[in-house]
Amino acid sequence: MVSTQTVPSVNAVKTALDAVHDPEINRPITELGMVKDVTVSADGTVGVAVWLTVAGCPMRDTITSRVSTAVSAVPGVRNVRVELDVMSDAQRTALRRQLRDTAEEPRIPFAEPGSLTRVYCVASGKGGVGKSSV
Repeated sequence: MVSTQTVPSVNAVKTALDAVHDPEINRPITELGMVKDVTVSADGTVGVAVWLTVAGCPMRDTITSRVSTAVSAVPGVRNVRVELDVMSDAQRTALRRQLRDTAEEPRIPFAEPGSLTRVYCVASGKGGVGKSSV
């Protein structure tokens, strides 16, 4: 007897994962570099390893559920295993830079050369003397 069951491709699984958004950042986990690995067995078992941003991630169950639901919808998937791991400090730093769309540290516009903005500090003053208009 010949099986008509098709085995899903890794690309099909990754495409399904494009629809899974991180619940806190609200961007696809594939775009955020949170998909560590995808494996597909001949029996239709799919393994997905996901990087969590922090060890005590409060959304770990939500992410696991969303990954399982999305991958289960791929034709040929019979079973889904989700493995969670934690990003390294370097990975978190790279993610922060990606989310800021820059590799540089944030700049302070008031500290730029040629800025006409001046910042004054009023430590104390009696009421009604115009502190807010300084």
